[in-house]
Amino acid sequence: MYTIHVRFDRFRDINLSELIGAIGVYVIWDARAKARPTYIGEGNILKRFADHVGRNGRRFAHPWNGYAAIVSGSTHDVHKEESKAVERLLLDVANDTDRLPVANIQPGSWSAVLRFCRDETLRLAISRYDPLIPPSEAKPFAGSKEIKARVNDSGDIEVQHGWRVRRLRAPIM
Repeated sequence: MYTIHVRFDRFRDINLSELIGAIGVYVIWDARAKARPTYIGEGNILKRFADHVGRNGRRFAHPWNGYAAIVSGSTHDVHKEESKAVERLLLDVANDTDRLPVANIQPGSWSAVLRFCRDETLRLAISRYDPLIPPSEAKPFAGSKEIKARVNDSGDIEVQHGWRVRRLRAPIM
């Protein structure tokens, strides 16, 4: 089993110096986001934030809130590929649980997931905060949540996770 440990911290709890040059995964909840994140991304976190602001002003409504996880514990020095796999699997969980971000156009990298689970199970151990919960409702995990991916006999990737479908509130009459 190949395990990637990711610790999601809230933006407000992260020291800027930790993000300089850091590769990882981030989840943006912009000012309009209520029940689902605005965007899930990966890469050099500070560079990607600058890319999202863009030349034409603001891509996402300010202020931003959210989570970031620096992927750095790999013994194989494959942080970028691990980040791509984490992003893809988070997008799968978001899709399964009615939390798919409104601004993600690409589905993420299946090839990154395949790289780690072709001959074994890929396990993501997510700790600290659930990035699919609005930061205003965030409570630290007691332990961790897991996402597991494996290739089945027909060559398809099976994803298992511990998240439930988002509970929708009944309309007020």
